[in-house]
Amino acid sequence: MKKQELAQLVHDYGDAIITYRSAHSKKLKYNVCTLDFTTPYIQKKKNRTKETEDTLLFFCWDTDSYRLLRPANVSSVVPLSSVLKNEGRR
Repeated sequence: MKKQELAQLVHDYGDAIITYRSAHSKKLKYNVCTLDFTTPYIQKKKNRTKETEDTLLFFCWDTDSYRLLRPANVSSVVPLSSVLKNEGRR
């Protein structure tokens, strides 16, 4: 997956479950992520990581931290709202 494509999907979905292959263990993993950093809760969290050309910075609700993910390692992106069966979002 390309960086811009992943960013657009997550922006459209708001919150998403992103499944990816770990660069180190090669195992499939997932995180519940957002790119919307305007939430006061997220703004209070410290972030020392910096995005690069081949990574995208997310806030992961399930780990309560910022995380860099490589779009090339992403295998699926599912809107959290569809899992929770929320109306109004994709």
